[in-house]
Amino acid sequence: MCVSFVMTAEAVAADPEKVVLLVREQRSENGDIIPLPENVRNVLAYFEHQLRIQFDIRRYPMPRVLANVKNGEGLVFGISKNTERQALFTFSEPVYANSVWVVKRTDDNFTFDTIYDFKGKTIGIARGTSYGDEFDKQSKVLFKVENDINSNASRLKKLISKRTDLMLVSTSFTQAADVEARLHQQLSNEEINDEQVLQAGFTVLKKPLMKDELYFASAPGDGEQWISKLNRAIIAGKKSGEISRLINAAVK
Repeated sequence: MCVSFVMTAEAVAADPEKVVLLVREQRSENGDIIPLPENVRNVLAYFEHQLRIQFDIRRYPMPRVLANVKNGEGLVFGISKNTERQALFTFSEPVYANSVWVVKRTDDNFTFDTIYDFKGKTIGIARGTSYGDEFDKQSKVLFKVENDINSNASRLKKLISKRTDLMLVSTSFTQAADVEARLHQQLSNEEINDEQVLQAGFTVLKKPLMKDELYFASAPGDGEQWISKLNRAIIAGKKSGEISRLINAAVK
């Protein structure tokens, strides 16, 4: 006896629509991809619930993320704006903002007030990162950037061994002391045996470089419909305070 099953409209509707979401990867010192932070996972879950969707999260280095989004693979999350990207992508409303912190060697007397204090310095950043048009411009004139894999431990090693002068860290933490504690924790988790690094000869400066607003974005085309839907959820989540609560709850 042959039994056929017919999916009802209600059953079909119960299955959330899958949406490809590209997110920059962060790797450990031994090359393993580090899971997304809990607060980021919670924010993405908020959007899944609000829009009755399921994100198919694919993680790549930022240059590949940008190339794949441009080619229409899916949406991107956690991207910041600059003029070049705005010419290529449709951006959502800002979801939340990270603080970008300046890290120096403890024995360095460097002080920071404006970007022009970076004159002559070599600054370690994650490859593919943009901190806005002025930073991108000055990185070719006033100072140099050392592009690296998105690994804080790797960049800390370069900083402490004087292969770079400074490094930048983007995080939802709002206090320098919390950023410093997290960096110490990451070094410990990496099980790094370099004694110089383990002595933790670095300091997070108390004034952040900037607030870095982060967005969803898509290439022009089909993905733009999701940007419109996400915008409604972003506006509602900000009005209710839910997005802020989710971002801040898991960073303490």
